[in-house]
Amino acid sequence: MTQRSIVENVTVMDATRIFSDAAVKVKGKKIVAVARSGELETDGYERIDGRGKILMPGLVNTHGHTPMTLLRGISDDLPLDRWLREKIWPAEATLDEESAAAGTALAIVEMLRSGTTCFADMYHLNREGAARITEETGLKASLARGMIVLGSTKTEQKEKLNAAVAYANACENAPSGRLRGAIFPHAPYTCPPDFLHAAKTAADDASLPLHIHIAETRQEVRKHEATYGQTPVTHLLEAGILAEGSLAVHAVHVNETDITGMKEKGVHVSHNPQSNLKLGSGIAPLPRLLNEHIPVSLGTDSAASNNTLDLFDEMRQAAMIHKGTEQAAEVTSAQSVVEMATVNGARTLGFPGTGLIEEGYDADFILIDTGKPHLIPRVNDYGSLVYAASGQDVTDVFVEGRALMRRGELLTIDEEKVCHEAINAQKKWKADR
Repeated sequence: MTQRSIVENVTVMDATRIFSDAAVKVKGKKIVAVARSGELETDGYERIDGRGKILMPGLVNTHGHTPMTLLRGISDDLPLDRWLREKIWPAEATLDEESAAAGTALAIVEMLRSGTTCFADMYHLNREGAARITEETGLKASLARGMIVLGSTKTEQKEKLNAAVAYANACENAPSGRLRGAIFPHAPYTCPPDFLHAAKTAADDASLPLHIHIAETRQEVRKHEATYGQTPVTHLLEAGILAEGSLAVHAVHVNETDITGMKEKGVHVSHNPQSNLKLGSGIAPLPRLLNEHIPVSLGTDSAASNNTLDLFDEMRQAAMIHKGTEQAAEVTSAQSVVEMATVNGARTLGFPGTGLIEEGYDADFILIDTGKPHLIPRVNDYGSLVYAASGQDVTDVFVEGRALMRRGELLTIDEEKVCHEAINAQKKWKADR
């Protein structure tokens, strides 16, 4: 049966406008009309009263590692290099498919509760499980089998790449049409240039995007320059590895040559301010990237480095830190950050038909309760949303017209069971180490 609903008496907000006392009409998977409340025919439609709420596009998280939710809090207050080598990589070596699956399920509950409807996920475990639970819960995702090839033989490298391509293709062909695939070599410091060339060739042959962590720390950039005589971004741009539609994750330590090259080549950037701050990696030059019209979206990174997957927190941080670094309150406006967290992210991950509340777009939206003390009075809704709201203010979540959460209740996943299994998995993992 075709889903039919109409949300009335609501404030519509997306990256392009705020429309008060509005109604949004949904038929099947699509938004079929946006108008003033009372102007749309409602016969045969479920009527949802949006009084006192904001209706906005579902949030899009363009970088993360869902199984690592199980590693939340395992290592705080260390720089990236030590965090990886001393804590994370040894811990990950002891994870199994069962514990990774528990981490992914927990991440999905956390993201869904806080208004994320589409996310990117790269890891080496629980790949089929991640695709399956995303399909079951009704979310959208760009999924990748991550590749680190340090110490691997050429045969092992080829096997990893073949597995990554096969997985990405399977995601692209998922029955729902809500999955995308990507090729994700971990980073230039864990994947040598010849492997990166092979990964890019494989991605091109399969019409898949390439995602990569890059220029995350000053140490990484200095080592790369010492080895190759170029920054990692410029090196990969000139080598054709970073190209149209590629996603540069972090891009914290980039210079003017890097920025110009990314603009010219059509490279996208996933800005992960909280993870970068927590690991002491630095602050990306977001105002400069935006001034050059480079497509920038927001990512949380993993819960092990953030330690939350709440994109409202990420929006607030993205809007505020650059005002301080630039000593200019007008940079990174609240509205521009909403754009990064919605339509920019959707286009980056290969979902151009979502991210706005307009006729013909997918009915991927969330409702936010503005009747809470920290959101009163409502003077500037962009400002209220970015500077005061949190994921806990989300009451309803819809993807392609289907309700995934109503009035704070998750409908497509058993939250209590997921939390119980995550706690047990973490206890078992700790006992087995």
